[in-house]
Amino acid sequence: MAMTMASVLSLQHRKLALTNFIPLNKLSLARCLPCSLAVVQGTSATRETRARFSTSGKTTSSGKASILGTSLLLLATLSDPFITALESSKEDVNVSYWKMNAKKQEPDAGHATTTKGCRLRNSPRKETSDTANDATYLHSPPKYSRVVIVGGGMAGLHTALCLAERMNNPHSQEACPPKDNHVRRMSRNKFFSHKKEEALDAQIIVLEASEIGNGASGRAKGKLRPGDRIELLPLESLEKNAYDYESKDTPDVPSIPVLMRTIKTSLGIHDTTPRYPKAVARELYDATYVALERLRDVVNKYNIDCDWVETGGVEASIFMSEEDDGNDEGAEEEMDYDCRILSSQQVDRLMGRQTVSSGTAKEADIKHSLYKWGEYNPNCAGVNPFGLTVGLADAIEGWGVKIYEYTKVAKLEKCNDTSSQNAEGSARQSTNTSCKGKYKLTTKEGHVIHCDHVVLCTGAESGLSKRLSRSLIPIYTWMIATEPLYEKCPLTKEVADRVLSELSSRGQSSTKQQTSSSPHAAPMCGDDHFALNYWRNNNNKEGRLLFGSLCDSFSFPPMFISWRLRNALTEVYPHLSNVRFDHVWGGKLAVALNSMPIVGRDVDYDDDVERRDMSSASKFITEGGVWYNTGFAGHGIVPTALAGSVIANAILGIPDRLTLNNAINTEGIDGMHHEQLWHLFHTYFPPSSWNGHPYSRAGSCATFLLYNLFDWLEKKCLPVPRLPEIW
Repeated sequence: MAMTMASVLSLQHRKLALTNFIPLNKLSLARCLPCSLAVVQGTSATRETRARFSTSGKTTSSGKASILGTSLLLLATLSDPFITALESSKEDVNVSYWKMNAKKQEPDAGHATTTKGCRLRNSPRKETSDTANDATYLHSPPKYSRVVIVGGGMAGLHTALCLAERMNNPHSQEACPPKDNHVRRMSRNKFFSHKKEEALDAQIIVLEASEIGNGASGRAKGKLRPGDRIELLPLESLEKNAYDYESKDTPDVPSIPVLMRTIKTSLGIHDTTPRYPKAVARELYDATYVALERLRDVVNKYNIDCDWVETGGVEASIFMSEEDDGNDEGAEEEMDYDCRILSSQQVDRLMGRQTVSSGTAKEADIKHSLYKWGEYNPNCAGVNPFGLTVGLADAIEGWGVKIYEYTKVAKLEKCNDTSSQNAEGSARQSTNTSCKGKYKLTTKEGHVIHCDHVVLCTGAESGLSKRLSRSLIPIYTWMIATEPLYEKCPLTKEVADRVLSELSSRGQSSTKQQTSSSPHAAPMCGDDHFALNYWRNNNNKEGRLLFGSLCDSFSFPPMFISWRLRNALTEVYPHLSNVRFDHVWGGKLAVALNSMPIVGRDVDYDDDVERRDMSSASKFITEGGVWYNTGFAGHGIVPTALAGSVIANAILGIPDRLTLNNAINTEGIDGMHHEQLWHLFHTYFPPSSWNGHPYSRAGSCATFLLYNLFDWLEKKCLPVPRLPEIW
């Protein structure tokens, strides 16, 4: 009761105090009402603000999660494994102009249409079911072979052909194939001796994941250009990267390999790859001419129908030459092997482009011309690459070498215990028990093949060698064949003959092509865009123009590819902007970071003793090994003829100078004793340790965009710095 009364009195005192403090009149109410409303509104606004901040916090966190998820999805999409899986799921319907013509001339006579299984090339039909449509050439590969060549492109076929020839006569390249295409056993060389009753065994077999001529070798441009380019690398760049290079005009911007070496040195990272002398660069330069003669001899000896024609070649540059003063008379410099420097006008005339009026060109005209100068090489030739690839396959089959198509190798591993092989192999080990079945290959269909030597002539994504996977990058390039242009074709033999005769009459040429005989067809053409435009006449009455370009890390849609190729073609020949494209095709190339072919021995599959002794050729014969012969970057028609010979000699232990007419002698050129040329590749141009995986394609795409942008700025005559030479 007392508590209740105290509470009531306290409440009354509070009311009285509140009444005395606030005057109860209309004016005070009018003044106090807005304040009260403001307080109320402020309270509600505070609540809304808190709710808004709370909601925005949730939105911000969800937005960050969305951005993070999108970024991760983009990274996963651009990764090499995802792109490789996506491309492998697509059916390859990309047929080249060369293959289409071959099918028109020689329709498929009973060949298998299925791409499943393993089939022996050119073997009799083997029925696998009751229905005729399912009949294929399915055959199992042998359980054992001395040498297994993985990849049926030009590199693999040249290797097989050199092996077959030199097993017959290891000290000469004049070996002839068996007459009447009869298969004879190659037993003159003890390395390849075997017993006649061993029908399941083979001496050499070639395993091709698709069919012969379907890869990059059969889709190439068919341009044979030795000497000045070993792959994409000019001789000058090779010499500038040599440790004994001396020049007063040292370039301000070094190449990327030199920059990477400098960065490694500054970071204290030891580079295990030694630098080569200029003599090595010159030796490789000269070797390409030896390879061209080797290829010409092979075509003649085996009567390969590949439309070989001596053409000569023109290479143009979009960059101003340092020695160019704008004078048309200044292009008289003689180069090696009868090559010659050309002025801007001479380049345009040889290519059949629209040119300025005759006479001495002004420097301003040259500056705004697409091509500033160029080079003519009379040693170039043209071939049908599909016909050449098929002809090489036919030639090695004449020696008894078996080619298995649609036989993809899924795994390569080293046998842990060679003595525990099949019982039927014990008799074959009587001659050499240490090399029997050193490696085991497993195909996609589950076939197992044991062998002593493996030669990897595959692309960038075979997955059979970690060294190759870390070094090669897959690059796409594309070509088109125009509609028949007939007399409207700008690139013709008549125009080239007229220009070359004028140069000869002016005393500007002493080439054997121009003094003795004219080229038999229009010249092969190309330029030094980063994407490397290249084109040629198809050298028949139709007068088609075959034009190639682009350098992509991804396989883009055909319409986008056609649009870009049309832009590139129109830049060279503006009057062909509306010409129809009858064929569009492309291929995936294997490109190394230094642009050099990867030729050598994969020491990851060697024993410790073998790694310590890389100079004994006899050890390779007895122990076997894994070799690689790849990375030709779309310029391999000539170099593969050399590389195939080099690898064959490495397997057989034959010095290279014995099979190359003493044209190559690598003894002592770098202070060391080399009887075989593969040592130079293996020592100075080994596979790189990292190619940017798992984002090698994305990184190369960004690099291509940057260099293509600078090419465009250079053609617009804008002052831009020169980027480092990527090769």
